[in-house]
Formats: sequence, structure tokens, C-alpha cells
Amino acid sequence: MEKSASQQTTMRFVIIAGIVLALIIPLSMIRSVTDERQGYFEETFHSIAQAWGTEQAVSGPFLIIPETHAHQVKNDDGTLEWRHVKRQRVLLPAELDIAAEIEHQYRYRAIYKVPVYIAKLKFRGNFSALNPELMTRKNVEVHLDDAQLVMGISHTQAIVSVSPFKQNTAGNEFNSGTQQNWLGSGIHSPVAQLSATEASSFSFELALKGTGELGLTPIGNINHIGMQSTWPHPSFSGIYLPTHYEISNTGFSANWDVHKLARNLPDSWQVDKLDINLSENLARVSLFQPVTNYKIIDRAIKYGLLFIALTFLAFVCFELNNKLQFHIVQYGAIGANLVLFFLILLSLSEHISFSVSYICATILTTTLNSSYVWAMTKSKVLCLWITSIVTGLYATLFVLLKMETFALLVGTAVLLIGLVALMFTTRGLAKPRALLSTEAHEPL
Repeated sequence: MEKSASQQTTMRFVIIAGIVLALIIPLSMIRSVTDERQGYFEETFHSIAQAWGTEQAVSGPFLIIPETHAHQVKNDDGTLEWRHVKRQRVLLPAELDIAAEIEHQYRYRAIYKVPVYIAKLKFRGNFSALNPELMTRKNVEVHLDDAQLVMGISHTQAIVSVSPFKQNTAGNEFNSGTQQNWLGSGIHSPVAQLSATEASSFSFELALKGTGELGLTPIGNINHIGMQSTWPHPSFSGIYLPTHYEISNTGFSANWDVHKLARNLPDSWQVDKLDINLSENLARVSLFQPVTNYKIIDRAIKYGLLFIALTFLAFVCFELNNKLQFHIVQYGAIGANLVLFFLILLSLSEHISFSVSYICATILTTTLNSSYVWAMTKSKVLCLWITSIVTGLYATLFVLLKMETFALLVGTAVLLIGLVALMFTTRGLAKPRALLSTEAHEPL
């Protein structure tokens, strides 16, 4: 008889484990729905970014000075002829100060909202007097009157406004395009009153729209970038990180101080003689989008099988200690309710905050399970214990989702507690050694 009871207990564990594994199917379906909704959000994000302005990278200002290089070539008849080739020289600022103010906004489409920004940039600095060696090269004519100041802007369609370029006491309007293949899209302005022997100061303002990220290039010999924003979740990247920054719930401020020895650029170069990669010299800040609800829910579903198994373990423990026996169909109904928790959480989180959605889904699921247990057993004690255990598991899952750093530690602790509970509950299933010895020596 005891052997038969042991077999029945073993069979129940096998069947319950089969139900837990079978619930992988609906969990996978809900995860597919979550991935689909995440895909819709990303499509909306990219669609709004294309219309408003994508990630912006602002490079410059660069001073472009045309040059004419003369050299002799021998003709077919042996005579020498002078040939003139036009080239361009790029000069970097001696000092560059950029003051950036980033104001974030939201753009809505259907149930989705996407953070965007308007960056107001103020540029000040100066170009030092030209190196006399550049002006006195043999067979090279430098055209200071045709000099231009250029700015590279990755997404010029998102420019809001540009002030005139002020150089010393003169002012010039910017025009579209950089006319520089190595720099790409942007704007340019003629430079008046450029002197070879005196420093030339400059200042201008630029406002542009963007989404996600803003990159600036500290290209001067001495650089200072000051940035302020109303966005509370910045992420700093690029080759240069801030010298100092402060982050609060109302925004952030950051400062970069970069010396010319830290930049991977020469003071000056000839356009056709050097291949420049400006993307390697950016100081970037991202309006970091905290983990979306879809990603949090996807993580929750990954814990779903463990969560269901621990809940079933609690029911099994009550069965063994209270001589109860729930029907397999009842286990299936409870499991379906536990799976439904994740779908409720997904549906609510698209309209209200994740924390409130989680509380509502927990209350709905726990109330339904508790009511079901009460209807099955009419036991207040059992109903209260099940409610407490399931609520504790939901609370643990919430901690796992919110505390990524300690997720492994908390998850391991929960598994250990579940194992201890199972070992304590099943401690009486084995036969005592004395009884086995008696049975072994009993005469036939």
C-alpha cells in the first residue's frame, strides 16, 4: 500500500512538471506579442526621427583656405610648361568654446511617445595667425580672400536657425553645403578680413533638431564644451567623456575640456593629402531612453516558468502537509491564470506606468487564485497562505525586474528557499532504515 502511495506521489510530481513545461507554449506566444509590440514602437521611433531629425553629429568650425600650386611639366617637344593646380588647406581653431543647451520634448503617435530634442549651440573662438612657412612656400599662392568657414552637420534638414557668422567686426550669412567631400553635409560662410599675421575671432549660433544622440567635435587646440539639458537620463559616449557632470531628476549638466594633444587631428592639412575620420573625434551624449516596458516584460516572461514552478511547488507542499489533493485540471486553471498575468501586465503598461500596471495585474491574478482556492477547499488558512506566498513571489519578481545588478543574487536566493521548502515537505516520503532492515530479515 505504501509503495502504491509513493508511486502516486511520484506520478503527481511528473504530471505537474508536465503541466509546467506545457505552459511554455502560452508564455512563448505572449513573448511573441511583446516582441511584436516592441517592433511597432521601434518603427514609430525611427519614423518620427526621420521626420523630426535623426542623431546629430556637428563637426567644426573648419577654416578652408584655397591654394594654387605651380609646377613645371615637360611637353612632348621637350619644352617646360607651368601647370597650376588648385588645392585646399584646412586649419583648426586655436581656441574653441561650445555652449550647448538641449531641450527635450515628446512626439506622440498612437499610444507611443518618442523623446526628441532641440539643441541650441553657441560657438566662440579664434583662429591664430597663419604660420609664416605656409605663406612663403615656393610656387604656392595662398588665396586669403577666398577663405571659407565650414561646419559639418549630419542632418541639415533639421536645422532650425543659424545666426550670421561674426568674424572680428564683420558678419556674413551662412549658405547651405560644405563643398567638402571629406566633411559631408553642412553649411559654409565666406570669411572676410582674414589676416595672415593676426588672430581672427569668430562667433555664431546654431539651433537644430534631433533624436537620440548629439555629437560635438572638440577640434581646437584648447577646447571647452559646456552642456545643459532638461533630460534626466543622459548617456555619455564617444572618445571623450565629460571632465565633470551632474545628473538630477530635472536634467543634467556636463563639461568637457580637451587639449589638442588628445585629438587625433593635425593643426592643418591639405585636403587631398590626408584621410580624416571625424567620427573618431566626437564627444557624444545620448538622450538615453530607459528600458522600455516591453523589454522589462520580456525579462519578466523569461522568469515566468520559474515563477509558475515555484507557485505549483507551494500547492504541492500544502497537499503533502494537509492531506489535500488538487485535481490536475485545477493545476491547469491556476497555471493559465499565472500566464495571463503577463498578458494583463503587457496590456496595462501601454497606457499607464509599469509599476501601477504591475500592481494591478498582481491584485487581479492573486485575487482570482485566492478565490479559486477558497472555492476548492473552503479553508481560510490555506487561502491566506496561498495569497501570501503568491504575493511574495510577485514582489520578488518585481525586485528581479527593477534591480538588474542584484537579479542573479535574488533569483538564486528564491531558488534556494524553494528547494528548502521542497526538502522539508518531502522529508517523510522515505522509509526509515530500521523498517527496511526488518522487512529484509522477515522469514518467508
